[in-house]
Amino acid sequence: MILLKSISIWKDNYEKTNYESLDSDIDVDILIIGGGITGVSCLFHLKDSNLKVALVEQNEIGVSVTGNSTGKLNYLQNDLIDKIRSFYDDEVASMYLKSQVETINSICSTIKDKNIDCDLERVNSFLYTNDLSEVDKIKNLESFLLKNNINVKRANHKLVESKYMIMVNDTYIFNPLKFINGLLKDNKYPIYENTSIVKINKHKDYYICHTLRNKIRAKYVIIASHYPYFLKPFLFPFKVSLEKSYLSASIYKTKPFSLISYSNPFISIRTYKDYLIYLSNSHSINKSVSCKDNFNELIKKVNDIGVTPEYLWSNCDILTSDGLPLIGVLKDNILIGTGYNTWGLTNGFLAGKILSDIIMKKDNLYISIFSLKRKNRNNLLTYTSNIYKNVDGFIKGYIKSSSNYLCPHMKCKLTYNEVENTFDCSCHGSRFDKDGKCICGPANKDIDMK
Repeated sequence: MILLKSISIWKDNYEKTNYESLDSDIDVDILIIGGGITGVSCLFHLKDSNLKVALVEQNEIGVSVTGNSTGKLNYLQNDLIDKIRSFYDDEVASMYLKSQVETINSICSTIKDKNIDCDLERVNSFLYTNDLSEVDKIKNLESFLLKNNINVKRANHKLVESKYMIMVNDTYIFNPLKFINGLLKDNKYPIYENTSIVKINKHKDYYICHTLRNKIRAKYVIIASHYPYFLKPFLFPFKVSLEKSYLSASIYKTKPFSLISYSNPFISIRTYKDYLIYLSNSHSINKSVSCKDNFNELIKKVNDIGVTPEYLWSNCDILTSDGLPLIGVLKDNILIGTGYNTWGLTNGFLAGKILSDIIMKKDNLYISIFSLKRKNRNNLLTYTSNIYKNVDGFIKGYIKSSSNYLCPHMKCKLTYNEVENTFDCSCHGSRFDKDGKCICGPANKDIDMK
């Protein structure tokens, strides 16, 4: 009998960090808010600066979105390249592709140079469709990849039926939590866990960042949290949408590989040692408040392969309208990195490099295409769609949820997730454990369970 665990496979028996919470006022040059892949990458890329840097994380390093990811380092990113091509042109899409390939190579070099034990494996990656109407799209993408010097080939894979499938052989899989811990091996800067920033005020040429008990004075603030808060003038909820996905890990011994479908319904599969990690049932966060139904559908798909899940968990991703991440200066000396369109491991590491280069006034080829000020086709229709999703999630929470708890972020009603034993927000993705502790933002306060 398999004991089912409602956590990601990465968080089972991993080496936990053990940083203290902030208990005094401090002054720094740079404050990094968020201890996932983006925040830790910022810390890593600032390692040779002479600046005073500190990082605060409202929970534990890496355990939120990064610790719930699939752990893929891949530039074969479902239909994302084609989305970017449709919003811009092939030149911008080629630049994005180049950023992903270079970042993967940089991550692999870092792992080798720092001797990080994170189960890194080079694997063949497959992209497929079982929809005849998408065959020409994948053939067109194949031509685009070949023009960009990507060694792509026709392929098949026994786990899925496909009408057309392509393969590349220079992508990787790894354990994201082990990687983050490895990046922190020689870290010289202070890190504070269980330290949440609840307010930021501008004062002269610096910022005062408030925790519940203390103040941090900083010249630069990097918001590296998954769903950035303190962005009301930026109208962030209108510019992005959220997608929830469901994952499992099951014993399945096979040759290492990575596989993903071209478009909806998204399927993402990879191996990890003797396990098969399977992601499916992705949906806009406002579409469903029943996590149990989605997990049951996932279990059925995995059972059809002939295996039984040992781990079940979910994750939430931020999608931008044009397919490009939001990385750069928000205003004055506040910078952010977010909106990775489900590819947060490559783009989060890249964001750390870009944001540190901006502060250090170094040239970086990718600053302009990821800039928050870039011009795109994010028109009224997109804004209207995202406003609808926010309102729809708010209404469904009140109609369908039996919970009496409200999210402190924007007072949306929380839904009880009986599989993972959490309270989830169907508006903006905040999550709370059974004791009311906030384990994922944008909320930055716990809920009172009394």
